[in-house]
Amino acid sequence: MILPYILFLFYLIALIASCVYAIRRGGPSEKYGATIMLVGSFLTAAAGLFASGWHHTEGGVLLVDLSVLAAFLTLALTSDKYWPLWTTAFQIIGVATHLARFVDPAIIPRAYSIAQGFWAYPMLAALVIGAKMERPAMRISAARY
Repeated sequence: MILPYILFLFYLIALIASCVYAIRRGGPSEKYGATIMLVGSFLTAAAGLFASGWHHTEGGVLLVDLSVLAAFLTLALTSDKYWPLWTTAFQIIGVATHLARFVDPAIIPRAYSIAQGFWAYPMLAALVIGAKMERPAMRISAARY
């Protein structure tokens, strides 16, 4: 089963590329969002080392996901950007998959793990879009003064 390792490597490359872009090109909100994504991803990977193979609700991963949700919600409430709202919504869906597994243990473990990992990609896309949109806004505000 080499596929999980390939998918993890693909995510790691996407994570690093997206976060480096956001940190270099974005404003304070994008830098904070990139930090949340980096820390959350590495803590999720660490919690996954102690996982039961996704046969039960993964408590450690759920705890990390709830922390990431709280961080993105805080960012969404304090930022004047729209993209943190998107990442918060995607993270809510990720947390909901844990709750679905808890409510219905018959959910196939592979489906549970895929549903968990899927929502990180739209979150990275929102971060990149936010950083891309930050550049024209910075030029416009600099031109006014």
